Amino acid sequence: MTLSQLIAITMSAGYGYDAAKLWGWRGELAKGRNGYDDAGRENHLYPHIELLGYALDSSNMDGRHSNNILWRHLSSNEVSQLVKAAPESLNAVTAWLQEVSSFPPNLTFSTSGDLVSFNAPIEVVERLFMAKYAEYQHEDGSTIIRSLSWSVPADLVNHIDVVEPTNSFFKPHGQSRYGGPPPPDWENEHRIPTYEELVEEDVLERGHLDIPLAHELSQAPTVKEACNRLAISIVCLSVIYGTWGYQQKASTKNSISLVNFLGEVNNRSDIDLFLSRYNPSAAEANAAYQFTTEIIAGGDDQQTPNTPEQNRANKGFEGALDAQTILGLSWPVPMTTYNVGSKPPFQPIEDRQENTNEPYLAWLQYMQSKETLPHVISISYADTEQSVPPEYARRVCKEFAKLGARGVSIIVASGDWGVGKNERCVLDNGRSKQRRFAPSFPASCPYVTSVGATRLVGSEIVGFDGRGDFASGGGFSELFSRPRYQTQAVENYLDTLGNEHQGLFNRKGRGYPDLAALGYHFSVLWNGQAHLQDGTSASAPTVAAIIALVNDALLDKGHPPLGFLNPWLYSDARDAFTDITWGSNRGCNTSGFPALRGWDPATGLGTPWFPKLKDLAIKARFRADEPWYIQP
Repeated sequence: MTLSQLIAITMSAGYGYDAAKLWGWRGELAKGRNGYDDAGRENHLYPHIELLGYALDSSNMDGRHSNNILWRHLSSNEVSQLVKAAPESLNAVTAWLQEVSSFPPNLTFSTSGDLVSFNAPIEVVERLFMAKYAEYQHEDGSTIIRSLSWSVPADLVNHIDVVEPTNSFFKPHGQSRYGGPPPPDWENEHRIPTYEELVEEDVLERGHLDIPLAHELSQAPTVKEACNRLAISIVCLSVIYGTWGYQQKASTKNSISLVNFLGEVNNRSDIDLFLSRYNPSAAEANAAYQFTTEIIAGGDDQQTPNTPEQNRANKGFEGALDAQTILGLSWPVPMTTYNVGSKPPFQPIEDRQENTNEPYLAWLQYMQSKETLPHVISISYADTEQSVPPEYARRVCKEFAKLGARGVSIIVASGDWGVGKNERCVLDNGRSKQRRFAPSFPASCPYVTSVGATRLVGSEIVGFDGRGDFASGGGFSELFSRPRYQTQAVENYLDTLGNEHQGLFNRKGRGYPDLAALGYHFSVLWNGQAHLQDGTSASAPTVAAIIALVNDALLDKGHPPLGFLNPWLYSDARDAFTDITWGSNRGCNTSGFPALRGWDPATGLGTPWFPKLKDLAIKARFRADEPWYIQP
């Protein structure tokens, strides 16, 4: 085979030079070939080639009721057999690499054999994929190495699913925003405020805010006694969502985890200070120093004080929110944190730190290789779906499906920009550009449980903060079709919505979020100081902790953990959620989608009520029928 036999695969619409600029990558900030820094031909890349295999398909996730779902989860080996690449695909790609690369590649394979990785000089990778790699600089100063186009042999097109890193310019963000303490205004009138009143309240500042502590409350506190709506604590959350007073019985069998990307860490000193104030029992048990951290692909675990530059970048703020919320609500459930680096697991020849790896797949492949997985995983990172190449997004979503098949509940923040960031509400199909809402990924993947944000206590509404650009994310995927488990719920909403926002979203797409929880003015300890933080990355770990407590009740009864949640949530469990019917998720210079009765793309099915959710899970029948991941 010669390079002349290679043919170019048409680049997905919206990816290339224009897309790089749209998502904040500015070539003109660098120098070198074609306006970009030369990537350095002698430096190395760590490419991944994902092979086509037997996929877990969202079409398999029908709307069966929970009494027809087999809550028996698969082992790592069973999942590998279910999704493994065909031998002919593996042989064809391996032979091609050995023939064309002109060097003996050091190939590594994933557990299921559907991913091939190798370390090679950039010039060799360019020759393999007929690509030209260059360094791109983001508006925040970070850099990546990418190519605007790439190719594979014509006879390998039906064997290869994804090649990375190539033309992906997406950049995941932690879904949190700073919040400031506004003064009370309309509360004494015992009514839900107007949007304008809440915006006015958001832009005002107050001094010290008292936050009720657990030891100050009665055995059965009311929401009013436990909460300050201007500064949400885990004590307030436990009362609002019904976990207050729950005694765990199977914590040693249970597990929960969170994922840190982009150099985020969980500072144990800050966590200890937080628990000392809000969960003294956890602090006395040294919980801040007992959880496990696993480093993946060069991830960070800095425990020393931040430098001034790191403080300006808010390093550790996202990690503080996630870990403090999970430990505060679910301790003593054992927690693991996965700290994923943005660089590949090798040292380049030159002393430079290039971001040449994608964050999700590096972590997901690591997880697939593990025999034992956590029962719940919380992810607080996202970016606009259109900034992710479709083949990459589908591959990541399939990896989430594998985890679900093995009994893992994956909880993902729905995003912090409503129906879309104003400057990114454009759909580029390669021929023309049209105004369109901008959904969030990975929240749009049908194999995860997406969580939106609310605000206020007692009568929750769609979460937003009038001081900035925070609005709870939600909408409809442009990439993933609507799974059957949510067909009825979504169709009911669309019937009520009518023609509002017609042409701005995909009416046949996967609707998200699935659930919601408070995500406004969370009390967080960072750098030894108290702060208030907004975002769906407060909501996601809250729901993750509640699911972990439901698992505790199941494990105590000898049942398996919940695993993939969505088919059950939209059927027998739907009565365990408090419907949110006020507000909308503004974005794209519109009012966004309104919260209506039933499921809506602002708050999903609503906020969880733990006692009801626990009882429904325990009472669910466990029949030996086909599970969601088997083709009907």
